[in-house]
Amino acid sequence: MVGILLLSHGNLAQGLLDSSKLFFGEDIPRIEAICYDIEDVDTFDWEIDQAINRLDDGSGVLVMCDIYGGTPSNRCAYKLSDKIRVVTGVNLVMLLDALGRRMNAREIDDMDIKHIMESGKKCIVCLNDIYNQQ
Repeated sequence: MVGILLLSHGNLAQGLLDSSKLFFGEDIPRIEAICYDIEDVDTFDWEIDQAINRLDDGSGVLVMCDIYGGTPSNRCAYKLSDKIRVVTGVNLVMLLDALGRRMNAREIDDMDIKHIMESGKKCIVCLNDIYNQQ
């Protein structure tokens, strides 16, 4: 099963993981969250490496980071490979889509990461515009 690693500044990654449990149950396999809090980047790199090693059963790991250009995504630039894919701008819709898609995925290439990113974008709306109230 493809592993999923959530990375963020502050507690966002843990919050996304906690929220996903409302939809997928308390015991979601092969997913972890690491929250960066202005620590030594060498320690952060080590934590990321350890998590990837735990999560990868040979199927690959999808790393989902909060901000493009932030420390979590920048540190992952050194870890990119055929088996490690990194997506930034994570939101709950993207995570839920990824969790659903990986149930039918044998490896990271089966995840349709472009669709996961699009699902997150499509859910960014202004309700005023939808209900014609500006």
